[in-house]
Amino acid sequence: MSSAGERQPVLTVVRPVAAGAVIEATDVGVVRLGVDDATQVVRAGERGAVVGRRAVVPLVAGQLLASGQVGDAAEFPGAGQALVVIGAEPGMLPAGLAAGQRVAVVPGAAPGAGEATSEEAAKVPDPVLGVVHAVSRPETSSGKGAVTVLVDAGAVRRAAQMAEPRVAVLGGGVKEVS
Repeated sequence: MSSAGERQPVLTVVRPVAAGAVIEATDVGVVRLGVDDATQVVRAGERGAVVGRRAVVPLVAGQLLASGQVGDAAEFPGAGQALVVIGAEPGMLPAGLAAGQRVAVVPGAAPGAGEATSEEAAKVPDPVLGVVHAVSRPETSSGKGAVTVLVDAGAVRRAAQMAEPRVAVLGGGVKEVS
């Protein structure tokens, strides 16, 4: 038995794995960490029980692997969650945008829109907070990219009503967006 905080070999995700995808041996690695509650992570010795099973949720490179993230079938998105795809013109995606980042989806200005009246401003949907699931950057200067964002299911309508939605990356301490 190990004492609290002792460095133990645990599994980490070394490259992104989509929810429902089979976890390959090359998708996980081993790190030695001081872990106070080893029941929350998968120990390196349990690698054989992970490889060949499915990711229940999306796995992001750099995260520690938890036993609840591995199973026989994906349960993603979970109850009360939805995936929303936001189209993006070239140059409109934040630099370095990647899966796992917290973002706000905000309405942009509709083409040809001038100053909004207070009545029009009141009709603008509130920002939608979520976590990036996937990023597809435009392959050409005339193509469109896309960001798939995991959001609360109740926010789907707000996101769909946004004119020219934009994606803003949030810092760790941001609780709400005004």
